Amino acid sequence: MHRRLSPAVALVLLAVACGDDRTNPFNRSNVTRAPSADAVLLFVSGSWASGFGQPRELFALSSDGSKLERLTNCTQASSPCDFLQVAPSVDRGRVVAVRSAAGAEEGTSALYFMDLARSVETLVVPRRRVGSVDWSPDGSFLLYTSITEDSGLEDLFYSFPDGTSDENLTQTRAIRERSPRIDPLSRTAVFERIDETGMGRIYLFSETPVTAGPAAGPALPDSPYVVGADADPVLSPNAVEVAFRRLTGLGNDGLGTWDVLRVRVDGSGLQTIATGPLFRGAPDWGTRGVVFVETDTVTSESRLVVVQPDGSGRTVLRTEDAGFRMAAPRWLRGS
Repeated sequence: MHRRLSPAVALVLLAVACGDDRTNPFNRSNVTRAPSADAVLLFVSGSWASGFGQPRELFALSSDGSKLERLTNCTQASSPCDFLQVAPSVDRGRVVAVRSAAGAEEGTSALYFMDLARSVETLVVPRRRVGSVDWSPDGSFLLYTSITEDSGLEDLFYSFPDGTSDENLTQTRAIRERSPRIDPLSRTAVFERIDETGMGRIYLFSETPVTAGPAAGPALPDSPYVVGADADPVLSPNAVEVAFRRLTGLGNDGLGTWDVLRVRVDGSGLQTIATGPLFRGAPDWGTRGVVFVETDTVTSESRLVVVQPDGSGRTVLRTEDAGFRMAAPRWLRGS
């Protein structure tokens, strides 16, 4: 992670990237909006619709959960899409989004830059299937995962925000690198590494293991994970610790049961901060705490939950029917 670009230069690149409105599939209509000053969180959900099975849009939420804002109307576009996740920029009004076309074949999601205030967007990396993305806190680069033609597995890629200087950082044939997250000073990153046995562990870029975990258990169907696998890491605001989730069991209507844990970057001080027979999605760690979505298949509820790093202070900010597929919460920068 040695490449650096000043925030000022990054803003120039972004202006170039979104300066041609011909790339805007929304036909220049005002169909997106930047989050208000009250918003602290972004997440995706299909709860805009009256029924289940609809594509997910991007939403923002206030710190107490009282103010919900729908930021996108991708389902109204000529080519409807499903939001999988976003990474916010330093200025709140811009994001990079991993989106899949509604009804498209699994694995066809792509990476878009979106200026929410201007309803302008640009495809960042054409002809590449993107699984996850993070935008460096200094605004200078993106780190994302994409499936390569050589191996059919995910590698880590680096690029400037406009898609230039694109580079494969890992180039591994039998290893899957997924879910990268950049540290608060834009110096390094953590990611999920799945080896030839199917076991996933958390690594510090580029080859330093952070977690060891239990022995491998049975595979979770229709997923790359086995019981005991670690996934979806995020560094703490001071870059001293990592939060992540661990697959603890099967069942739960195929979602599996997942705990949320924290550990120091040297692998010491492992602590469970959320546990029990529920699905828990990828966490995010900000100054307000650790946020994640948990899904209870018995009650068919999904809950947007915030806990403090020691597991205390559990707060449910929002509850939806699980059929709306609420997922991928991210703190807005500075939250």
